[in-house]
Amino acid sequence: MKIDTKLTKVSRDVKKQKGFINPGIYKGSTMIFNSFEDYINDINNDDDRSTLYGINKNPSVEQLEKAISSLYKCHDTIIAPSGLAALIIPFLTYLKKDDEVLINDTVYSPTRTFCEKILKNYRVKIKYFHPLKDINKFEKLITNKTKLIYLESPGTATFEILDIPKITKIAKKKKIPTVMDNTWASPIFCNPIKLGINIIIDAGTKYINGHSDVLIGFVSTDKKHSKEIRITAKTLGMCPGSEEVYLALRGIPTLNLRMKQIETNTLNMANKLLEHSLIDKVYYPAIPSFPNHNIWKRDFTGSSGLFAFSLKKKHSLKSIKKFYNKLKIFKLGYSWGGFDSLITFPRLSKRSFKNEVKGNLIRVYCGLEDSQDQINDILNALKVLK
Repeated sequence: MKIDTKLTKVSRDVKKQKGFINPGIYKGSTMIFNSFEDYINDINNDDDRSTLYGINKNPSVEQLEKAISSLYKCHDTIIAPSGLAALIIPFLTYLKKDDEVLINDTVYSPTRTFCEKILKNYRVKIKYFHPLKDINKFEKLITNKTKLIYLESPGTATFEILDIPKITKIAKKKKIPTVMDNTWASPIFCNPIKLGINIIIDAGTKYINGHSDVLIGFVSTDKKHSKEIRITAKTLGMCPGSEEVYLALRGIPTLNLRMKQIETNTLNMANKLLEHSLIDKVYYPAIPSFPNHNIWKRDFTGSSGLFAFSLKKKHSLKSIKKFYNKLKIFKLGYSWGGFDSLITFPRLSKRSFKNEVKGNLIRVYCGLEDSQDQINDILNALKVLK
């Protein structure tokens, strides 16, 4: 079954949905037992993950979990109320006092904040590595205290591509679980399980939902790690809202169509900016001149809508404000993955390794507007910087 067909059918059953194309919404905490015997069996079961309660047994949640697991070809998926809530689950599952976690230095800023502000309080050592320079000596970074490897590829803001299979091969030899934040690619453009990853994080807030009106996160796992992950999530009381689950399920059938159009728009924009006299670098893995482009081409089947470019010189905040105020289509806002094009101006000051960025770094998300309109909007705004 081709992906466009699969997306319209996955985890949907019209008969069970009483003839409706889309699943229903189930709300609630209390669930009623069928019999007294079922109740006794439940309280005799010491596994809180399966007890008859709203956190564990919401039918539409189970449908979405199965849908994401099917797309990632993994053993299990649990759903969290946000991408950030999802990404903390592996840390809390596998790390304890005096353990160490390896993380690429280009990781999502809130991931770094969680590690620095919370995880360190439990005496977990955070070790950052350079996404390009440290890969050939990666095994030497591992100690007997390394209990988790957390990866994000492409990296945030500067979009470095990691050699994931090289890392996972080492990790498997050392019996260390690996996690990868795959939000940028979604299951359409990358399947980390095939690259040797054990646990996938996907902020469904972005592409899975696709309409900027949901906060939701997924943790998808291989068979070996699924039980531990589910125990942590359910013990923490992690569960999504019913409306959010419905909207994420509604977004799935159009996922490939949206991703393909977003990819086209972004490639058009990136290639146009490569030619611009004010721009120093374009940070987009699909560009042949980009570092590790060959690895991206090997491990990914497409490129999504988020990238960045840097200017040849450092412009004042006043000038950057003028540039932004000239924009008509690109809006200033966090997140991405919806139909609206967005722009931000990230800072890299918290990173352990110095980034060689000449001028201002500008992050762009190309949504679903007309490609030429998007290009004209950015090119017109750049005129104020001449």
